[in-house]
Amino acid sequence: MHMSRPKTKLNAEMGLVVTSILYLVNAGVGTVLAVKENLPSMTFITSGKPALEDFLTGNGTALSPPLYLCLIVVLLLILACLPKRLGMIGVVGLTILGVLFLPAILVERLTSQVLHLLTFDLPVALVQLADIVLPLLMIAFGGVEIVQRRQAHPQGSSIGDNQSP
Repeated sequence: MHMSRPKTKLNAEMGLVVTSILYLVNAGVGTVLAVKENLPSMTFITSGKPALEDFLTGNGTALSPPLYLCLIVVLLLILACLPKRLGMIGVVGLTILGVLFLPAILVERLTSQVLHLLTFDLPVALVQLADIVLPLLMIAFGGVEIVQRRQAHPQGSSIGDNQSP
């Protein structure tokens, strides 16, 4: 008896939601570590504020985005779980944030320092590594979900559009 396995379809929406939640958890852990070790954001723009103040009102910390971006992620997560246009806004928004988070962590000075053997700090290195991998996954899952939604609901095609004169 031949049993065929069911075809598995990539559930990109669930992957995007789970990855975004993991990103928020990682940002929380990163914020706690950064505040504990006073690691404010140090990119091209530095505020000179301590890490906690930079997280609350500035550029974020060396290990996490600012609070307002975390709140935007929560809002977009809620939208992404809704159907139709609001869901698409959430999916596109999370994908765009993934695109923004990735270069932000790559230009952070701590990223290059933390992976150096002489200054290697395992907890900080794990948070930094997740800060690179999770936005990549957000971009990948978001891109797939956008394509799937567009294929399922093509825009601008109505019965009258397909008729020839």
